Amino acid sequence: MRRISAALLACCAALMPGAASAELDLGAIIGGWSGGLGRLGDGLSDGLGRGLGQWSQHLTHRYLYPTEGTESFEETFTWQGRQRTVLFIKPKNASATPAPSVVLLHYNGGTRSDMANMAYAGDLARDLGVWLIVPEGISKKWNDDPGANNQSVDDVGFLAHVIQSSTAKHPLDAKRVYMAGMSNGGFMTSRFACERPNLIAAGASVVATMRQGLNASCNPSRAVPMTFMLGTNDLEVNYSRTSAWALLSGPDTLKRWMSIHNCNTAAVVTTPVPNIDTTDKTTTQRLRNDSCASGGAVEMYVIEGGGHNWPQGRNSTNLGRTSRDFSGTLAAWDFFEDFTLP
Repeated sequence: MRRISAALLACCAALMPGAASAELDLGAIIGGWSGGLGRLGDGLSDGLGRGLGQWSQHLTHRYLYPTEGTESFEETFTWQGRQRTVLFIKPKNASATPAPSVVLLHYNGGTRSDMANMAYAGDLARDLGVWLIVPEGISKKWNDDPGANNQSVDDVGFLAHVIQSSTAKHPLDAKRVYMAGMSNGGFMTSRFACERPNLIAAGASVVATMRQGLNASCNPSRAVPMTFMLGTNDLEVNYSRTSAWALLSGPDTLKRWMSIHNCNTAAVVTTPVPNIDTTDKTTTQRLRNDSCASGGAVEMYVIEGGGHNWPQGRNSTNLGRTSRDFSGTLAAWDFFEDFTLP
């Protein structure tokens, strides 16, 4: 009874490579089927595991959208006794010369992966050879206000440590390190530009103006070139009104940075950004002043009708309208390319 018919064996042989002989017994066939089912189970288990892993990463905001032509890795930095993880995204093909880098700072409540995904950081690495250095604040928040009572978290020192360690360890150009951030990350960028101007060549602040605490203390040894991107209908950061105890308005932020750079305030050039997407219900003008004694520049994109979002950002915050007329990431990079550290 252990022998089965040649016809059945032929059927089994078609389905299972091990059943090629009519002399093969039932035990061997059952063993073969068992092995096949086991391999199928392993495959399903691996696939399910990967799927659950990605699902878990999405839920915890730790999933980084893959970008072909790039590589990513994480490193741990110790500062003030805390271990803090930093995400790096780099082009897969190494440059023959040290590469430029952008330190990218998330909004309040965001993660390093959230910010990298929103800004399409991988595209910048792939297309332009830029390294992205994406750290994370304690409890997903940056200590951006030097006027706040609680200064127990030294994020300025932490970011300086990350920059200096990274440029020493990796093939990065220390004179072409830039910083960009959104909201809380934008305010942090301004603070860093005021307090560590020797470490970044230029900065970009998206949907963030200037805190009054920083307005009172900012007196940098070098004026860092800055670009801003602000929405006029932003309900989180008021564009048109200065608060005596909280924030400068957009226009007052522009004036303050022109003062830092000792610019000719009459030399602001206004350029309309092409309205390539009329469905977003926003229009944008770029204000730029290059007539500055510092040798730098100050720039501001004023997004009429825009809300609290990164221009052309992925997974926008839904806090008002998002401009689709220009990329906040590429606009920042276009600005950065004009400047290097002395």
